[in-house]
Amino acid sequence: MPGRPLSRRTAVGSALAAPLVLAACDIDPPTRDDASPASPPPPEDAELVASVVAELVRAEGVLAAAAAPGLVARLEPLVAAHAAHRELLAGAVADAELPGASSVRVPDAPDRALAAVRRSEQRLLRELRGACVGAASGDLARVLASVAASTAQHSAALGSGTAA
Repeated sequence: MPGRPLSRRTAVGSALAAPLVLAACDIDPPTRDDASPASPPPPEDAELVASVVAELVRAEGVLAAAAAPGLVARLEPLVAAHAAHRELLAGAVADAELPGASSVRVPDAPDRALAAVRRSEQRLLRELRGACVGAASGDLARVLASVAASTAQHSAALGSGTAA
């Protein structure tokens, strides 16, 4: 038996109620026993983390080189996010030798400097996605996925137009 078509009011009401229903879902990860120490990443992940940290350092170098007066405020959230992510990941492989910042050159024109930042962020995002897939530890994969999501969001906020 064919059903009645939904009225516009029912469809709109359902669409408005869906976020409320989803917000009520409990999606938090299970709590951990506070007595158990945080485990370091497996040895096979140490090299992976070191390569991600190296890529973050490279991206930070591009951001520092692109920090022209007209772009500093626009790039600041990305600079802060990369620094926090680098510190978090470097702490996971404290024994590894991590690279220092190298000198990077970007064009002086703000729109071209911003284009260089976008390319750098896309490169970082590709590295992060590959690292998510290659991680042996599920916890590390989740952290890397979170860093990738942050990078993607900041890249989207930079937009594809010219500098403001």
